[in-house]
Amino acid sequence: MPLTPIMALSAGICSAVAVFAIVFGSFLAFPLFYFAPLPLYLAGLGIGTKGVVTAGLAAVFTAGLIGSSFSALPFAFVYAVPAIMLCQLALRTQPDNEGNPVWYPAGNLIGTLTFVGAAALAFFAMMAIMDESTAPLQELVTNLIGTALERMGADMPADSRATIAGTLAPFFPGMAVASWVVMHLVNAAAGQSALVRSERNLRPKVAYSEITLPDWCSWLLVGAGVVALVVPGDWSYLGRNLVIVALVPFFLLGLAVVHTFARRVASGTLLLVAFYVLLMVLGWTTFLVAGAGILEQWIGLRKRMQPVNDQESE
Repeated sequence: MPLTPIMALSAGICSAVAVFAIVFGSFLAFPLFYFAPLPLYLAGLGIGTKGVVTAGLAAVFTAGLIGSSFSALPFAFVYAVPAIMLCQLALRTQPDNEGNPVWYPAGNLIGTLTFVGAAALAFFAMMAIMDESTAPLQELVTNLIGTALERMGADMPADSRATIAGTLAPFFPGMAVASWVVMHLVNAAAGQSALVRSERNLRPKVAYSEITLPDWCSWLLVGAGVVALVVPGDWSYLGRNLVIVALVPFFLLGLAVVHTFARRVASGTLLLVAFYVLLMVLGWTTFLVAGAGILEQWIGLRKRMQPVNDQESE
């Protein structure tokens, strides 16, 4: 049975309901919230651009009905518009010299979404910086986190809220945007994998361990680092958080390096299990993985790796 516009409408409704699961008090609120874009990607990568546009419009309309007209606009920009953009790019092809279709590179999809997130963060931050009536950026973020904690946990002591807010504030905007980028990429990959298994995919299977990033991703990271180190005050705060966002593509590239290494050594599966356990337990290891991704981008770690059999033959 082929996918139909009715399925796209249903996908949009499911996406909006998943986001507002918190309002309904569901115990599955967080996983539903995180995987809310998945139906949009299933519609887009399974039906096409018309499918994801239909699903996106249905989702925005449903969000407005469940919440309010003010809820529909944030939903559109956080969920629907990025899904439409990524699906449209993912389904884009160009003919090679022999006339065969070449699909839009997966690494470019990662880089494009990261750039969009970084640009949005920079835009809103610069609006606050140029408004002389507002407090410094970090103080403003600290106050926003404190207000959110107050609404979420009324029983929490004021000093505890202040401590948590002060701890999160230095990198909170960057972590929030980075999480948003990863959320969309994870849902897009999950949707594509599900469609491949059901043989309803429009784009061929993507080898994620073989992704490459466009060169401008490095310039985005270097530029953010320069701003963080050279320019003082609010601009330095913005630069530090842009660095967090710009590291996302390199973290994913670092994962590709780890998977390549695991395929080429003995007990690779056991190594991957131990690696992901360590990654979940020790959050700082994400920066080591991102560092591996930077080295891969600049010197090509994967090309330097050899299978065990080749090493033994030498």
